[in-house]
Amino acid sequence: MNKKALIITLILISTTSILIATPSWYTNNYVNQFSGYFIGKGFSEIKNGNEAASEKRAIQMALSDAASTISCSVSGKTINRISEEGSGTQTQVEDYFLNETKIKTDLEVMNYTVLDKAVEDNIFYAMIGLPLKDIKKIYRYEIERGINKIAQSFQLAEQIASSNPNEAIKKYEQCIAYIQDITEDMKIYLFLNNWQNDLENRMKALPARNTIEEKLITLVGMTPKSTIILADELLESVIARMKNNSSFIIYPFEWQNTGFVSEFGNTFSEIVANKLNTAKNCKRLNIKDFAAADYVIRGKLINSDAGLYIFLTVKNISNNSEMSNQIFVNKVTCNNIGWDKIKPKDLDKALQDKLALYESIQSDNSLKVELQTEKMSDGPVVYYFDEEPQLLVKSNKVCYVRLIYIFSDGLKTLLVDNYFIPTDKTNQWVKLPFDFIVCEPAGIEQMLMQASTEKMPDLYVKRVPIDENSHIDVIETGLAEQIAKTRGIKIKNPEKEITERVYQWTVFEK
Repeated sequence: MNKKALIITLILISTTSILIATPSWYTNNYVNQFSGYFIGKGFSEIKNGNEAASEKRAIQMALSDAASTISCSVSGKTINRISEEGSGTQTQVEDYFLNETKIKTDLEVMNYTVLDKAVEDNIFYAMIGLPLKDIKKIYRYEIERGINKIAQSFQLAEQIASSNPNEAIKKYEQCIAYIQDITEDMKIYLFLNNWQNDLENRMKALPARNTIEEKLITLVGMTPKSTIILADELLESVIARMKNNSSFIIYPFEWQNTGFVSEFGNTFSEIVANKLNTAKNCKRLNIKDFAAADYVIRGKLINSDAGLYIFLTVKNISNNSEMSNQIFVNKVTCNNIGWDKIKPKDLDKALQDKLALYESIQSDNSLKVELQTEKMSDGPVVYYFDEEPQLLVKSNKVCYVRLIYIFSDGLKTLLVDNYFIPTDKTNQWVKLPFDFIVCEPAGIEQMLMQASTEKMPDLYVKRVPIDENSHIDVIETGLAEQIAKTRGIKIKNPEKEITERVYQWTVFEK
């Protein structure tokens, strides 16, 4: 079989149901009671009697939960609205999606309210709320501030372009960074403002992005640069401010806001990491050691008709401050690197698949289920051939879990079907009982996780043996039909809850 061998060894396990007390507000749907809030819930085990540290971790998880809710809600509503208006013909698929990490960073500085908290069985539970009116005001303020920054930076760049071209380049690049930020913020603001754009005239008064890019191209010139030079330029303003002998984790550079990673985005993050090791004697930690790092480093690649923008953010964990920089990469350099390496493999198809999944799974209920691997923390994920991901799930209620895996070549398989999460396994990470080996082909792969408080109807699959001990279950009907069939449970019994989430990672050869 000349397809990716998804090797699954099923292991039978037994569970004993032990009643564990959980606050009712944590498992129940309180959306109606707090209709003016975005709600987030989180929990954390109390270690060494340190309740304050546990509360902090629970609130961080709750902020992540709220960020996920906002991202899914805004993306889904945007997709539906554009579809209804028929105005999506000029919209790039990448533009539909929001970056959860940026949203969480935004929320951390907002005035969230702890709506409830409790300690049960040495676990701290927290529910936070972010007032919708306050969020709208803050995003409006940030957009207005960004508009002012763009106008000021552009004016200064124009004044010094002939006398100090290098500084003018930095100012033009800052303009693009601010444009990127307010574009993201505007998606959320429009959603909260009932799609009324009362800032449209102010934004139209700004210099057009393509105008800024033309000026950048003129100043930057048309000489290609190596990836080493690009890394030096990107690190120039932040590396001097990092402490010597510190530790860091670095995520692969994300393509747009998709969560996908290209070959260049992956290798470029390695170049940046090596430069930090050499220049600052910094120690690189594994992503799973997130909590022990002094710095968290993220990067993003933003496509442009004029070339490519590379953004870098370095977060200091000790004081929660951030350093950032961005550079423009002209078309000559991009052509020299190769667009087939800069863009993720099979990007168009992967984006269409992700869009289709988002269109299918819009839901809002109190059942919360998350998926995790040893590499997933708070950024893009990559795997290499022969690695063995360990999949874990966490649910806030007793439920059944289904995982549907979509290969880079479009093959859809059923990984796990109706895996039962009992009472004693709720609110904790549970390792799924199968082995998963990553192998060819390389590309973007996606996972649809479905969960229901009632057992889900069987799917139509064809079992294809790989060898004596392994097999794959190929889904023979369309995915939309399968999702609709599962949703039918809720129609028949409105008290039953269903939730769905989409995950993805990128696979590379070693």
